[in-house]
Amino acid sequence: MMFSENSAKELNYLFNLLQSAQEEEQIKDIECKIWEIWMESGTPQINILMEQGCEALANGDFSAAIRTFTTIISLNPDYPEAWNKRATAYYLRGNYKSSIEDIRQTLDRENRHFGALSGLASIYLTIGDFKGALKTYENLLKIYPYDQNFKKQMSLLRKKLDI
Repeated sequence: MMFSENSAKELNYLFNLLQSAQEEEQIKDIECKIWEIWMESGTPQINILMEQGCEALANGDFSAAIRTFTTIISLNPDYPEAWNKRATAYYLRGNYKSSIEDIRQTLDRENRHFGALSGLASIYLTIGDFKGALKTYENLLKIYPYDQNFKKQMSLLRKKLDI
């Protein structure tokens, strides 16, 4: 992981808060703060590239987004969010295999990355791997225990799998 010592401490603090936060507003506030830390690369050049990649992603230019995030990864392969964003671009382009590979890279660098896990669950649902999706949601709830959407998805999957 490439976070500064202060950012790493702040992330640990926020993830500990997330374990007990039950109010939706508080949960969303904690999540937002975590995303802010994840998006901050610590390098101005990479931050600019991240903005460009995210803009390309938002505009549906997945090829440009993938190129930009690939550049970031080549500059700093330890930056989890670059892997996660490229995984998102691959997912939106329908390249699930590459997306899963990048999600694994993200999780190797930040194993609490609920965005990457949520993306993985979405891929599993899309390809019909309901057991994989259920297991991923179970892992998500260990990080993010009071998310009602994850609990609802798990309940639907258990009914579908008859467990």
